[in-house]
Amino acid sequence: MKQNLYETIIIIDPQLDQEKIEELVNKIQKIITDSGGSIRKVDQWGKKRMAYEIKKKQYGYYIYFFYESDGSVIDAIGKDFRLNEFILRDLTVKLDMKAVRQMEKGKIVDFRKFGRMNQNRMHRANA
Repeated sequence: MKQNLYETIIIIDPQLDQEKIEELVNKIQKIITDSGGSIRKVDQWGKKRMAYEIKKKQYGYYIYFFYESDGSVIDAIGKDFRLNEFILRDLTVKLDMKAVRQMEKGKIVDFRKFGRMNQNRMHRANA
């Protein structure tokens, strides 16, 4: 099957201790690799205030996954996310391979490296 690139971000209950967070991350990584995928990056962004309350929580612990897999892994991790009471929200996005190659070549700027002020300046400069 054709391998695609995906990004998944989950927001989990901030009350979980670090040991439980690591167990959850390892479980998700195992689901991805057992489905024939390969993990490229896992990044724990930490506890952040959310724009609105989810399940009566103002804060969430954010975790980012970047991986390569076929489409079957999306169903597998989606099922696990729905059954896990500690996951407040999740979002999985299939990445455009052409855009990823351009980003790797440096033709597309990764705005996560800049603050909001710099993003506005860059948009105006490129307009």
